[in-house]
Amino acid sequence: MLRPKILSLECMADIDFEAILSDSSRSLADYVTSVMGEDPELFSRLFELVISQKPKVSMRGARVLDLACERHPELVRPYLEEIIRVLPGLRDDSVKRIFMHILLRHPWVEDERLMGILVDTLFRWIQDDTQTIAVKAYSMAILESISTLLPDLKNELILVIGESLPYWNSAGLQSQARTVIRKINRSR
Repeated sequence: MLRPKILSLECMADIDFEAILSDSSRSLADYVTSVMGEDPELFSRLFELVISQKPKVSMRGARVLDLACERHPELVRPYLEEIIRVLPGLRDDSVKRIFMHILLRHPWVEDERLMGILVDTLFRWIQDDTQTIAVKAYSMAILESISTLLPDLKNELILVIGESLPYWNSAGLQSQARTVIRKINRSR
């Protein structure tokens, strides 16, 4: 793989993420993540590119955002509310999955209205036959995590999973659903 020229600190502000994210290799994603480092301005620019929903580039950028969040969780905190706002309208399933992966690690926002939007979206996705297995799995996991903070969700989550479970053809998804139900029942 041809790697973009090594960027100095002086030219980091001139990074063209669209040009750099020329392929989807892990090594390139790691490289861009390391170049970005802890720079909140670069994180912001990449976030804007991801939510622009440009094919391929948004997916590749989302992967870099996820890697950056793993290394520097403080970078994503100012964007959690925006992630929740854009999540229902995302067209690219890979970006949706990556944002859900980020929300699984950072599920709580202070804005109750936004938390309600997130919870509603996740419940709808669990029941939506057009959603991928991964989206349903992340939806259950995030809701189970949120239910530890909002115990009133536990009964609804068990009910929705129980109603959806017989229609899922994925053994892995069915297994995860039963595990979530067991965890919730143990925590009551």
